[in-house]
Amino acid sequence: MNTSRIIRVLILMLVCLSILLGCKSRKSPSPQSSVIPTVPSNEVVSAEGANTEGTPVEGGEAPATESGGTAVVLVADEITTLEPYRLVRTHPDGSVASHLWDTLTWLNDDLQVESHLAESWRLVNNFTWEFKLRQGINFHNGEPFNAEAVRFSIERAQSMPGSQETFAKDVGLEKVEVADDYTLRLTTRQPVSNLPFHLTFLEILPPVYYAETSPDQLAVAPIGSGPYRLGEWTPGEGLVLEAVPTYWKGAPTLSRLVFRTVPRAEERMAALRNGEAALVTDLPPLPMEQWDSPTSRLKAVESTQRMFVGVRVEEGSPLADKRVRQALNYGVNVERIVDDLLEGYGERYGSWVNPPWNNPALVPWPYDPERAHELLAEAGYQEGFTVTLCTPVGVYYQDAAIAEAIAQQLAEIGITVEVETVDWAALARQLLSGDVPPLFLLGLNSWGDGVEDVKNLSATFAFNPTGWQNEPFEDVLQQAVNTFNEDSRIRLLNEAQAIAYDEAPWIWLWRQYDFYGISRDLDWAPRRDGLVYLYRASEGG
Repeated sequence: MNTSRIIRVLILMLVCLSILLGCKSRKSPSPQSSVIPTVPSNEVVSAEGANTEGTPVEGGEAPATESGGTAVVLVADEITTLEPYRLVRTHPDGSVASHLWDTLTWLNDDLQVESHLAESWRLVNNFTWEFKLRQGINFHNGEPFNAEAVRFSIERAQSMPGSQETFAKDVGLEKVEVADDYTLRLTTRQPVSNLPFHLTFLEILPPVYYAETSPDQLAVAPIGSGPYRLGEWTPGEGLVLEAVPTYWKGAPTLSRLVFRTVPRAEERMAALRNGEAALVTDLPPLPMEQWDSPTSRLKAVESTQRMFVGVRVEEGSPLADKRVRQALNYGVNVERIVDDLLEGYGERYGSWVNPPWNNPALVPWPYDPERAHELLAEAGYQEGFTVTLCTPVGVYYQDAAIAEAIAQQLAEIGITVEVETVDWAALARQLLSGDVPPLFLLGLNSWGDGVEDVKNLSATFAFNPTGWQNEPFEDVLQQAVNTFNEDSRIRLLNEAQAIAYDEAPWIWLWRQYDFYGISRDLDWAPRRDGLVYLYRASEGG
């Protein structure tokens, strides 16, 4: 997961009961809206100060001849601000943001970096990147998109009080240079091989509007250059996005998106089956055969979120011995837990790094209690020991039950595990303050970048409370960060993964599945990172 988004989430952790997966939402036009009711393509409600005029970019996708239909999206949580540099979670925060604002680069549905507002980029030298920007694009209020807008956005993200956008810090940014209206150079203090990836998270803003408008107004009346603009928003109820017919990549297929909060999963599913929604998110694991609806379908997708039990590596503790940590991995029957508690959705991963960057030589640790006993005896703990496992409650599906199941399995190899359920905000404070329990159940999201995934186990990573430090691992990882040759970078990342796999600072578990209920009238497929992006979704499934 990229450090920028991680740090955003860590700040939010201290004040809310949710983790790095996220879900929030807004208001809809009317309670009687059907799944995708047809509305005229010219029915667009602008946010205050917005200007619908703009010029399609030459070479962009051809505009749709008709925009039509409304998609109502029901989510579990609520959004509280539309200040882009204070948004935290992938969904619904990031889902809404992706429709309002553009970024220089974009993560496509396969989580590959591609051009967006930046038409192309190149390395000038190992420390300087040059970006050529698309021309002829306007923000929704008529301000032109250009290199100055990018410079302003980067500097605002750095200087704005309470900003949680850390692009400049993540890449060690030293200088932003506007070469001309559509050429920008970014210079870093050290080589950063994945800098274009980090730019996928930096929303680009119209400088005049964001410089001259009060923070309170900006939090409720955003302006961007994305495929949709804010139509209406009643905090606590729902949010409406209206299509921008002149969007530079072509008019959106759907003319209106409605994000509405319905906390109870049963109510979201009932609304979908009754034709009151096009899409429901944040569902628990459900057997496909139990869905059985003629008007909707269930879609399960393995996400990029890695579940794990962090192991506090502390001198004098049994857990400081690599053999003990390996025994923990041999002692957990992941398949049994997944079958019993998660309806069978989930497979143990070999590497915590998401494909295609995962080391293919690393296979999932097998359940082997006999080998676990042998390792404990070799480490001098043949009689076992007692340890505490802390788990949040209600942050992950069945989290407390999962912790209890792990405790029962480890008891079979002689380790007494005392499960302690902790309020999520309290646990987050505990982990961030350094008062780390011996074992802790967590999940981390990822956006598919190999370097950022490997960093999850670095001693320098903001949310790695394990205390595990390994000099060869850190050295190889740093080489990968500084290496621009992709083959060499893959080799180095594979080497780093192999070191951590053997050292086992986590009990490796599984990747969570995300579940969506989708109207058969909506043509849309979910992404593995949990972002709900509907720019090209359409009627007719």
